[in-house]
This record gives sequence, C-alpha cells and structure tokens, in this order.
Amino acid sequence: MPNYYLKGKTALITGASKGIGFGIAKSLANEGANLLLIARTKKDLLKCSEKILLDNDVRVEILVGDVKNKNLPEKAYSIIKKKFNNCDILVNNAGGPELGSFLNHPEKTWLEAYFQNFYSTVNFTKKFAPDMKKKNWGRIINITSSLAKEPTPQMVLSASMRAGVSAFSKSISTELAPYGITVNTVCPGGVLTERLEKLVKISAKKEKIDFEKMLKKNVESIPIGRFASIEEFADVVTFLISERGKYLTGLSLMADGGLTKGIF
Repeated sequence: MPNYYLKGKTALITGASKGIGFGIAKSLANEGANLLLIARTKKDLLKCSEKILLDNDVRVEILVGDVKNKNLPEKAYSIIKKKFNNCDILVNNAGGPELGSFLNHPEKTWLEAYFQNFYSTVNFTKKFAPDMKKKNWGRIINITSSLAKEPTPQMVLSASMRAGVSAFSKSISTELAPYGITVNTVCPGGVLTERLEKLVKISAKKEKIDFEKMLKKNVESIPIGRFASIEEFADVVTFLISERGKYLTGLSLMADGGLTKGIF
C-alpha cells in the first residue's frame, strides 16, 4: 500500500453520512485523517461515525446542518478550531436537486439548487481557504457530476450548478496554487448509491419499464460496463488529496467509466 501521508491531517466533509461522502470519509480515515462530518440527520451521522471509529484510530466529530444554511461554515469553523486547530482538507459534497424541465421549475427550486449545489461550495471554501494559505498546504475537493460536462434536459438544475462549480474551482485553483493548495472537481457518472437507485426508479417509471431493465439500460451506456463502487470512487478522491496527487490542480476529472464522450 502506498503511503498517502495524510496521518494527522483534518478533513471536513459535507454530505458525509451516506453514499459518496461516507465513502470518502472512510477512505480518508483509513489513511489516518481526523474528520468533521456534516449532514442533515444526526442519527445517520452517529451511525457512520461509529462505523469509522470501529476500524480506525482517528478522531471524528459531527455537525448536523444543511449546506444551504449560510451560517453553517462558521459553525463548522468553530468546531474545527476547538477540536482540531486547523482544517487541512475540505470536501464539498451535496446531493443533487430534483429532476424536471427548466420550463417547470419555479424560482424557489432554482434558488434552492443554487444555494445547495453552488453557493455552499463557495461559502465553505471562502471560510477555510485563508487558514490553508497561512499553512501553505491544503486540499479542496468539489464533488459534482458528469452533467457538468454533458448536460441533459431533465437534470438542468444539477447540470447548471455543477458547471458553475467547475468554473469556480478552476478560477480559484490558479489563485491558491502558490500557497500549496490544490483545488479539484471530481465528477461521478454512475456510482452505486441510494441517490442513483432513486433516479433509476424515476426514469423506469417514466418509461414504463421495470427497475432492472432500466438499470441495465444505464449500465450499457458506460464503456467500462458497470457502475462504480463507492469505494473505488473514494480512492480517486483520496489520491487527489494525498501528497502523491500534489501536482494536480484545476481539474474537472470525469470519474465515470468513460461515460462522457467529449475530449475536453
């Protein structure tokens, strides 16, 4: 096993109680990183922190909150300062907004998607980047979607906000690079999570076919021929965070099994 040199680092992960966020939390804990886990449900946070602590000698703190709340980064910062002193790694991860045509989404839905999937990333990053600059070391990872590169009409909310995150990440990566801070966006295509199953079920109902057939149809569009496991997606993120990935910044990395077709 390569040494990723993350022992003793502190990582803040939003959307950390399930799916991709939890997978990343486990992977970083396996490398010796301490964690502040943020999600909306205390029960889920307690359960995932217990699982991590069973297998790893690290420190784990939790914070219940919604990333749409503009005051959440300040609350997270207070915990980080009190319990860990500094945040070395920031993983901005939030579930996608609802499906539907742009013609049908009211203003409220657009604003919710904006605060959940775009502004939360800006808000957390603005709060924690200054301390990373002072230490001349930091890692910022933004989890979005392959929709940022290849949008679809029914996922216009997600596609619009995710593309904005890619542009934001690229912009700030240049400003932060001289301070030893890397900023990368990782874009999953299909990862076997509860969220993915929910989306497949919605599509199956719309097309009036059963879930298994819809699942197979989605898999057939992926050149590798399967969805990613949560663990292997988390491996990609952990590499970018590690010292071995320190020369990589400003990327919007399509971790999608070849799903997206464009070369840029």
